[in-house]
Amino acid sequence: MDKKNTILGLIFLGAAFWLLFTDSSRMQKQADEAAMSQRAQSAQEATSQTESALPAIRADLQSVLAPEENIAEKFSYIENDFIKATFTNKGGAIKQVELKKYEKSQGSNAPYAINETDKSLIMGLAFPAQGFNGVPVNFENSFALTAKSANSLTYSYVGGGLKIERTYSLEKSADGLKAPYTIICKTSVENLSGKVLPLEKIYISLGMALPTAGDIYGGNLAFTLYDGSGADFAKSTSFVDSSGFLGIGASKAKPNLVLDTAPAVWGAVKNQFFATIFTPKNMVGRGGFAAPLIVNESAEDKYMKNGVVGYMAFSLDTPLTPKQTWTLEGNLYVGPKEMDRLLAMGGGQEEVMNFGWFGFISRPLLALLNIIHSFIVGISPAWAWGWSIVILTLIVRLILWPLTAIQIRSSQRMGKLQGKIQEIKEKYKGDQQLIGQETMKLYGEYGINPFAGCLPILIQLPIFIGLYYMLQTSSEIRFAHFLWMDDLALPDTLSFCPSIFGFPLHILPLINAFFTYIQMSISPMPSADKAQKTMFKLMPVIMLVFFYTFPSGLVLYWTVQSLLGIAQTLYVIKTKDKVVLKKRDPKKGGFLQRLQAATAEYQKLKEQGLSDAEIKVRMKKLAEEEKRRRMQERFGGMQERRKKNPGGRSTPPKNR
Repeated sequence: MDKKNTILGLIFLGAAFWLLFTDSSRMQKQADEAAMSQRAQSAQEATSQTESALPAIRADLQSVLAPEENIAEKFSYIENDFIKATFTNKGGAIKQVELKKYEKSQGSNAPYAINETDKSLIMGLAFPAQGFNGVPVNFENSFALTAKSANSLTYSYVGGGLKIERTYSLEKSADGLKAPYTIICKTSVENLSGKVLPLEKIYISLGMALPTAGDIYGGNLAFTLYDGSGADFAKSTSFVDSSGFLGIGASKAKPNLVLDTAPAVWGAVKNQFFATIFTPKNMVGRGGFAAPLIVNESAEDKYMKNGVVGYMAFSLDTPLTPKQTWTLEGNLYVGPKEMDRLLAMGGGQEEVMNFGWFGFISRPLLALLNIIHSFIVGISPAWAWGWSIVILTLIVRLILWPLTAIQIRSSQRMGKLQGKIQEIKEKYKGDQQLIGQETMKLYGEYGINPFAGCLPILIQLPIFIGLYYMLQTSSEIRFAHFLWMDDLALPDTLSFCPSIFGFPLHILPLINAFFTYIQMSISPMPSADKAQKTMFKLMPVIMLVFFYTFPSGLVLYWTVQSLLGIAQTLYVIKTKDKVVLKKRDPKKGGFLQRLQAATAEYQKLKEQGLSDAEIKVRMKKLAEEEKRRRMQERFGGMQERRKKNPGGRSTPPKNR
């Protein structure tokens, strides 16, 4: 039990390694990066070769409505106050969508554009290639613009025995959350060939998600399919060689990924802050396909080299007979990953946030953060999100205040027993089992539960991890300023300061490490164990390394909570209610005493030669007897008092 805080430190360190492991390693050899790029390029070339491998499926090069000869690419637009969607006649699909409320970069007048690339289309049609494991082949023949209004347009194509019509319109709805970023889409494919077309599957491209500077490990760049209960993610990390953590979990880059998710209620491509989500109305998807496409081959960070393109697959239950039409309708959301907007869509689209195992913590924390921000933004518009994180930290710390106080007092009481524990170690030197038993007995005599100090840390770890994922993927804090920090979604790099040994200077992690050192210095030491003392000394260094590349919003949270922890520790230590060791009444056995008695009884039965099954039955019987005895002690007196008043009233009737 003396090593309790050592174990806690290892748990915390393990959590740090777990986060680093799940996000993969940032550093990799240049040779590995070159090999990855070559494989991705080869996969891209193989995909392009399939365009000439499927003449029976791909439409002819001549069309009544849109002849291919000498047709240049032409663009059309529909827009509202929030988005401007650019459409192309090559495929009759969306080229890109500009988000008018979001800057492309800080201080830029240009809006952020989703799918800002010439390599992929949003809502582009694609058909499975033969001989290439079903790799989708983009259908980018020229369509004719046959109808156009202020907020809708229609493209048409006739050729190769097919008539394809594609209609897009901006959603008109009283719902002010999802409507500004939603495009209503309809695609119909009619068989004009006079014969049965053996189409089994049609793909819809959801475009490409591009990497962001804050997603340094690529964990938020992904193609996603949702089956109604959970989401499957094809992350960009799958398309990059990884050495794992200390060699554990090493993997080679995959040229593509096939998702078998069925039914697929919706599909999406997304990065750290934005998402393209297609939710079909009249059918569900049947799996999908994801692949990397090189967008910046010269990038130093391997996770910044590729974007992720995703295709949602739809199956045809029967071959397309003459005059038969296959129709797909749905809503396309192209906008920020804001929880309120995603929830308003009502189909589980909030799962695109990918909060992971601790989503049950991330969601309420994000909701609370937004509520706090709604009050603060009127007081301090420029620093509203930073102050909101500070206030959120204060609220979390106040909620955990009673548990943290128990932890500190438990450490104080355990510290006062170190003299007696040392005597036990000297007396039973070499017999660790007996030392442990006697130490447990000593704790039981004074009513100390050595596990009491674990609870605050065990509660705070999931809160910390939940906050980590919340701040990593929420568009609300993108470009948010606070104090000297230019972007709470990025480390607080000081651009005017030179790098130190190749590392940029981050001030906040250094401040946090200093506060951690102060907190470790003033916290009561529950044990004189050398390993525990070493862990306490190393904790500031561990925290510095752990937090150095984290988003400044997350480091701000931990720095404030460390400062509040220092204040609480000083308050508890100096409070008038001084901690006093007092032996508990031996008649009132505590948890440790019962545990010790059970352990002793187990050893006794084992020495008698009883089997494990017999011991289990005997221990269960003894536990039931002990439970009845404690129940009798607790409620026996109450029953006696009730017998003295046979009338059933516990108090005399009032005078009338």
